[in-house]
Amino acid sequence: MPINPRYLATFECGKKYHVFNRTHKGLLLFKDDDDYSRFLEKTVKYILPYVEMHSFSLLPNHFHFFFEFKELALEVYSKEFSSPHKFLCEQLRCLFISHTKYMNEKYDRHGGLFSRTFRRIEVDGIEYAKQMVFYIHWNHVHHDISNKLEDYPYSSYYEFLCDCPGLVKRETVLGWFGGLENFIKEHKEQESHYLNFKFRME
Repeated sequence: MPINPRYLATFECGKKYHVFNRTHKGLLLFKDDDDYSRFLEKTVKYILPYVEMHSFSLLPNHFHFFFEFKELALEVYSKEFSSPHKFLCEQLRCLFISHTKYMNEKYDRHGGLFSRTFRRIEVDGIEYAKQMVFYIHWNHVHHDISNKLEDYPYSSYYEFLCDCPGLVKRETVLGWFGGLENFIKEHKEQESHYLNFKFRME
């Protein structure tokens, strides 16, 4: 079945995107804490130099990133790629290949891990951006991995609460909410919506 073009946005510097992908049916993207940690380490290596991360969530069989693509100097991508879009797609591909090789070697399996071309949706406007943050942060609760927002270590919600070094740009996101207190309050107000929401984007 052809992919809806909405899910295949072209990356442009200065714009925000929701990026997500899942595994083949029945496979796990992560099996233990080391698997999650390594994926985040490789995200720092391949992706974080080129984006401002607004939120993320890693689930057993899929992940979500929400970020703004930074401005790139021409020399960063032009030697090998014709556009910033192709450059960032390649960085994401490197992340996926690295994780697939790691999981195959660790768990004595072979073949692909991800089920499809990764999806990316442009996120335009602050209200849409806030809804995306809610969506990603409630994801692990919706999927019954945890019953609380704050106790899941592989969601960026945890980073906002602990005020510790991490992947997200806290100041930018908290600015959308008017500070940490409102950030927490507005997340709690979304509980009934996101627990009953059908997560079609996955």
